[in-house]
Amino acid sequence: MQKELLSAYIDGENVDNKLTDALCKDEDLQRSWANLHVIRTVMRQESQDIFLGADFTAKMENLIAAEVGYENQPTMEEAEKSPFMQKLRSWLMPVTQVAVAAGVCLVAVIGVQSFNNTEQGLTADSDKPVLQTLPFTNNVQAVSYNAPTKDVVTNEEVEQKNKRIEAMLQDYELQRRMHMDKK
Repeated sequence: MQKELLSAYIDGENVDNKLTDALCKDEDLQRSWANLHVIRTVMRQESQDIFLGADFTAKMENLIAAEVGYENQPTMEEAEKSPFMQKLRSWLMPVTQVAVAAGVCLVAVIGVQSFNNTEQGLTADSDKPVLQTLPFTNNVQAVSYNAPTKDVVTNEEVEQKNKRIEAMLQDYELQRRMHMDKK
């Protein structure tokens, strides 16, 4: 009940001389007074840093020293040499490597997809295939784009070459038959 009255007194609602006298005499109420002021400061965001008290580190040191089983904890060197940690490390190392490789692959795939999506968004023709087998002029040309056009064979030249080859084959067949008869 006194803490409720103390809270009202801090807010300025219930100012009573009896409560003030009790506050000056009771240490428990003085601690509550200090705690309520810290709470009010935080709630009103009046101060960015809260003073934890000069004895905060001493309190934490005493709490840690009083903790049950604190002395039985192994040191870092002992923990690293334990068989459990060695087994855990031998199991965890390959899993970590696979996880890193999977992460790199995921980033690569997402990066390529996002790059392709932005590239398609910039062009007007988004329905073109990714791999185009025909050159820009839509007709098949010589392998080298630097090949001169005078070296390109026309249909007439191909017909003339075929006629010459046929004439040579006929001549060869005729000579073969003539020499076969002599044997």
